[in-house]
Amino acid sequence: MVTKLKNILRCYQSGMGLKEMAAVFHISRNSTRKYVRLFQSSGKSMEELLAMTEEQLRQELGQEKVRHSKPSERETELEALLPEYAKQLTRKGMSKARLYEQYHAAYPDGYGLTMFKQALRQYLHQSKVVGHVEHYAGDQMYIDFAGDRLEVVDCMTGETKKAEVFVAILPFSHYTYCEAVWSQRKEDLIKGCEGAMQYFGGVPAAIVPDNLKAAVSRSDRNEPVINEVFAAFAEHYGCAVYPARVRHPKDKALVENAVKLLYKSVYADIEGMTFGSLDELNIAIHISLLDFNEKTMAGRDVSRVQMFNRMEKDMLRPLPERRFTVKERKLMTVGKNCYVSLFKHHYSVPREHVGKRVVILYDADTVEIYCGLNLVAVHDRCDIPYAYSWKREHNLPGHYGAYDKDLEELFVRAGQIDNIVLDYLREVDRHIQYPPKSFSSCRGIITLEKKYGADRLIAACACAGMKAEYGYQALRRVLELGEDADFLPDENGNISRPQEPVPSLIHKNIRGREYFLAQNSNNNKKDNNGNRQ
Repeated sequence: MVTKLKNILRCYQSGMGLKEMAAVFHISRNSTRKYVRLFQSSGKSMEELLAMTEEQLRQELGQEKVRHSKPSERETELEALLPEYAKQLTRKGMSKARLYEQYHAAYPDGYGLTMFKQALRQYLHQSKVVGHVEHYAGDQMYIDFAGDRLEVVDCMTGETKKAEVFVAILPFSHYTYCEAVWSQRKEDLIKGCEGAMQYFGGVPAAIVPDNLKAAVSRSDRNEPVINEVFAAFAEHYGCAVYPARVRHPKDKALVENAVKLLYKSVYADIEGMTFGSLDELNIAIHISLLDFNEKTMAGRDVSRVQMFNRMEKDMLRPLPERRFTVKERKLMTVGKNCYVSLFKHHYSVPREHVGKRVVILYDADTVEIYCGLNLVAVHDRCDIPYAYSWKREHNLPGHYGAYDKDLEELFVRAGQIDNIVLDYLREVDRHIQYPPKSFSSCRGIITLEKKYGADRLIAACACAGMKAEYGYQALRRVLELGEDADFLPDENGNISRPQEPVPSLIHKNIRGREYFLAQNSNNNKKDNNGNRQ
């Protein structure tokens, strides 16, 4: 009797209710309540009571002398076997009925099935005492998905689609949030977590998920491997991911219980309603959720929202300025042309990374390329197939991009030297009339500055322009022959340019009108006999 009393006190200390303890130890609730009151009135701690002998404990609790009965042989045998049976029961496919078959085969005169199950159940309750878990304000946020899904009906086709229900709870205040999402993938998990933090108006220190793949890539009792995208989301919000242990649902028992409560409140409120979109479903959920959080909690005189506002709201960390953007990930090797491809569009990478494996992180707006932990390129997202996005600083081999844009850059450089050079380049472009060739010629003209200097380049452009000769070769010929000397400034900085000659309209290789007139006059001359000479 004393042993049973100690077990009752242990269960009471762990938080087990009177009704449950009465069922476990097969005694009335009045007797259980009497033992609990004796423990409370003793004024001693659990450690002090458990350290007492049977006589001391009986005197302390005012119990009369208890009759002792010697346990029977089959009771002793079964008690010795219970630890091993409890261990076997954890194996996959094992049941109490199969354990009884083993027991009955070894002990045909032992207990029947009912007494065997009762003894095993009592041993399991006594050996699996659950301790109290202390929760702190702003510390953790438990998350889970409800087992029962909700329906969304397409108004056009009448097709029914199932939606998952994401649930989050702050264990200190029991403040609860839920939202309908399409799946349990990482994108929808992150959407639910972000919605919960926005709803709470702050960020907890840690997120406690179970071991679903969207959050945990590989479970481990010491340090689970967190999904990279979910870890990036937690880092963006400045919190940690602390998964519950595998096969330990009591680690997040509050969110499991919250799901059951939502079945009785939110699910019951929207039962029978038809929703044409996910947004309509979430509006109805949030209306019911508001009533759920404002109801007074059982056993307390405050509601969830009141307790949250009083004691936990100010303990949450502030939300970041920008919401998290889910970025997809792709692993690629940089090609020999210094490009990587994403959805048939090509993005440039610095040439020193050719042949290396890079990670592409992309969203709807940007494309980021990482080599190891280093960010090597950032591009604006472009989905034009078979097109190229490149940057000049990547030092790519060959020429890339629009020639018109490059010509404008050359014109800007020419204007910085002198307007004479700018005008000359524009005339070169006008005479050639083919952008790639114009670009090559103008680029060559700009490079002549390094060899001959800015003054001679300006003078040569003026000289070649007066001669109406346009192009790289024409300008280089002027510089090599020194024809630009008359256009160079004197010691006072003055330029005395020769008078511009009137250009001949007839090419030197064309004989012209005068030639033919002279030929005709010669042909018309006659000799003395009247014959044409």
